[in-house]
Amino acid sequence: MMEQSQIQCSKCKTTLSQEDIFCPNCGYPENGGQEEKDKFDYRIKLKMNVLKDAKKKLKNVKILLWVLAAFHLLAGLFYLTQELTFYDGIGTLIASIIFIACVFWVKNQPLTGIMAAFVFWILLQLSVVFVDPSLLFHGIILKIIFIGIFVKGISSAKDYKEFSQKLQVLNAPNE
Repeated sequence: MMEQSQIQCSKCKTTLSQEDIFCPNCGYPENGGQEEKDKFDYRIKLKMNVLKDAKKKLKNVKILLWVLAAFHLLAGLFYLTQELTFYDGIGTLIASIIFIACVFWVKNQPLTGIMAAFVFWILLQLSVVFVDPSLLFHGIILKIIFIGIFVKGISSAKDYKEFSQKLQVLNAPNE
């Protein structure tokens, strides 16, 4: 029996036979034409661009969480100085700590961290509305902006996870 010569994929270093046109691991057309290779490289660049865009949107969510944490920290410190609202101050300081924790959660697990922060923010909004329903419309434009940032962040976290996994298979840098 004749021995087949083996080659390595130039993208992921998987061993291929001479008959393999595409790498079974990453899909690179190692034995394909230049047009196929160019299309593969173009798809990689597109994935990297999506990843870069997702990182920008994740950064926006982190900024929002820092703003929410700072706002709650300042409000909590103010409430602590007021005798009638001392317990509101403690609750607001706890909210600040939760938002800070979510920032670090977003760094490690973007989708889970953003979802937790969004749910917590919604619960805070609902708790205020239960006390005074008219407060639902106070700062409505800001609330809509925050919801938009959270929704875009969730979408970006999904994209980030999907495309970073695809690029890891190819050993491509995911800046």
